[in-house]
Order: sequence, then C-alpha cells, then structure tokens
Amino acid sequence: MGRWTWATAPVLLSISGLMACTIPEPAPPAPEVVDPISAHPATLLPALSPEALQQREAELTDRIDSELALAGIGKIINLGEPISSELETFRLAWAESDPAIAPFLGTWVKDWDLMPYDFVTVLPSTVPGQVCLVRYRQSETETVPFETFTTPPEFSVALVVDGQLLSQDVQTAATLIRPTPASAYVPYAIEFLGMVEAEGELRLLAAQQPPTIDPAWETSLVEQIDTYGCSASAPS
Repeated sequence: MGRWTWATAPVLLSISGLMACTIPEPAPPAPEVVDPISAHPATLLPALSPEALQQREAELTDRIDSELALAGIGKIINLGEPISSELETFRLAWAESDPAIAPFLGTWVKDWDLMPYDFVTVLPSTVPGQVCLVRYRQSETETVPFETFTTPPEFSVALVVDGQLLSQDVQTAATLIRPTPASAYVPYAIEFLGMVEAEGELRLLAAQQPPTIDPAWETSLVEQIDTYGCSASAPS
C-alpha cells in the first residue's frame, strides 16, 4: 500500500471536487396533473322547450327593436359596441376544436340606458361542450345619488347541449344570439344575446370583447375556473 504524503493531497482534493461536481442533483417531482371536472347535467337548468324557446326568441326581437327605437330618438346612447375583430378571431380558433361553445364565448355587457348594468364573461373549457360563466352587476345605491356599487362576481359552469347553454343560474341558446346590422339608429353592427335567468327574466346583453380573467378576481374564483378546465386562452 502506497504511503500517503502531502504531495498526494491536491490530487485527492481534485478527484473529490470532480466527483462532487458530476453527481447530478435529484430531479424535482413532476407537478400533479389534475383532470378538469365536467359539470353534471342534473345540477343544471333544464333545456327550454321548443315552445318556450320560440317565445323567448320573439321576446328578444321585441327588446332589440325597442332599444333601437329608443336609440333612434336619442333616449339611449352608446348602445352596445362594434363587433370586436379580436373576439371573432378567438371564436374562430375555438370553433375548430369545439364548435358548439364558440358562438357563446366572450364578454357580454349591458351598460347602456339606466342601471343596473350586467357583465357576463363566458370562458371556454378543455372539457368538450363546457364553458364557465362569471357574472356581476353594477347598480346605484339607494342612499347616495350617483353612487354605484358592484356585486361580487358569481361563478357557474354550463354545458352547451343541442345549441342551448345551460347552467344552474341561466339559460340561453344559439338562436338567442342576434347579430344586428348597422342602421340609421346605430352606425355599427351589434351582436345581442338574450340570457334567461332561473326566475324567468330575460336580460339583453351585447358582445364586447374576448373573455378575460380579471386580475382583481379572488383566488378562490380563479381556482373554480381552473377546476373546470376553463381559461381565456386560445386552444392549444
């Protein structure tokens, strides 16, 4: 056996240093992949019957005609907004992978005439035929003139079945999406949507822009959106 001397120390240190540099660090654990949840049809409102849907379509026509007439005599200004090219592009991208949900996607707003104002964001999901809805409302307070308040955003998940969007809170249908061309009353095209509340009220909204996730939304709300596979992203 060779005799250890101080002359061999640099060699041993060099070898030990080399070994320390070449030993790979353990790889971090892969993040757990959680499959998105699919809404159960039993938890959602039932589909509108053909007769009920026909009645809602007629009601929507009357509402749109009334709003346009009020705009024509100057009683309503800023009725809807020009159809967004970004929203059209977003829908076309989703139509390739999930054509059933594409027409409903976007931010829908009723922010003309008198309050309350309604805001509905419809987000696509990676689960086929599924979307997420985030809704809130702006109203005037009853005590201070011109003071407004915004309700907390409400989340719901919906399925699109045979052209009808059904959540636990609202119903609508592809036939309740009504593109309206520019006219002498409003100099740009508007895309209206009739959305039926669970208690039966039909609310009129207009398409505004692609759906977005507001950075101000609570973490718990964003987690619900993630749970059902929803996002504001184009399909991958």
